[in-house]
Amino acid sequence: MRVCISHQTALSYLLRVPNLRRPGDRPSRASAIPEAVVAAPEARKLLSTLESYLPEGCERLDVLVSSAAGRRDTKTVLAHLCTTTLPTGSFIPTDAMGVEFHVCASELVFLQMAGEVEFDHLVYIGFALCSAFRLDSWEPGGCVRREGYDAPLTTVDRLRAYLERLPEGTRNRAVALRALRYVRPGARSPREAGLAMVIGLPLSLGGHALGETSMNPEVRVYDGIDARGEPRWVTRIPDILVVARDRVGRERRVGVDYDAKSTHGGPVRAQRDVDRRNLLAPVPTFTHITLGSAQVDDYVAFCRELDRIRRALGQRRKPRLVGNPDSARNRRLVATTRSRQFDLWNRVLGAECPLL
Repeated sequence: MRVCISHQTALSYLLRVPNLRRPGDRPSRASAIPEAVVAAPEARKLLSTLESYLPEGCERLDVLVSSAAGRRDTKTVLAHLCTTTLPTGSFIPTDAMGVEFHVCASELVFLQMAGEVEFDHLVYIGFALCSAFRLDSWEPGGCVRREGYDAPLTTVDRLRAYLERLPEGTRNRAVALRALRYVRPGARSPREAGLAMVIGLPLSLGGHALGETSMNPEVRVYDGIDARGEPRWVTRIPDILVVARDRVGRERRVGVDYDAKSTHGGPVRAQRDVDRRNLLAPVPTFTHITLGSAQVDDYVAFCRELDRIRRALGQRRKPRLVGNPDSARNRRLVATTRSRQFDLWNRVLGAECPLL
């Protein structure tokens, strides 16, 4: 290969193009990473070609090189040294507008980003790599569904299998494996991913630890009696399903949907989501909550909605306090927890939400 884009460049590209790996394709056996960065004219041409797939203002490409002597940053290239022997399927050959290059596979990109971003951002990237959406700034909500041959880039199982094939001491491998424990596949938008993180991550990571979350699962819902007197069941798919046990051990479930107008786009899908909400609403064993932009963008309103979810799940307030709730220790614990929760909301749903 002459050039291999990696890290943030590869992540941005993979999240904005149809899946480069088609079902049934054999993994590429390419493994010979270029020793040095490409010449300036070729680098400028590739940067110009990929410009529409990169974050606004991006001026340099992340590329891999295999030789310390060839690791040379330029105005258009940021070189990353890789001397580890990587598993088969780590690179994907492709082209854009006739310019040929290799891109690091999503599993390798996840490992690379473990050394570049904060832990919660890495979890967010994991959600995106295993998601059912592709970023598209021209579409309402900034994304479209991956459908047909455009399958999710990878799965949690594939990410884990790849990381476990790497040598034990591989840099950032342990961090990536730890982050993977919190990744859930199947998000249909960046906002769904952010909501699932805020709802489900532990308090130590800024989440609210309300229960086990899953993205767009099928939920079997009782829908009355048919003409023959038999019970009728329908299957519905909430954006996020939260499952927890209340204080007496009973399982409770809450389905959370995000405002269709800003997430899925289009009047037809919006009407389908209204129908879905109407079917879920009257089920006594299943609480359904819809969050719109107004609730998610306003942190005070958002916390009120999270408290509704907590009550529906029969959960106690967190963090759990021991002794006098007004003690100095408990006040510090609450303040620290609330600060972490605000910071996470701000990074994945608020003003500082990162560009994937």
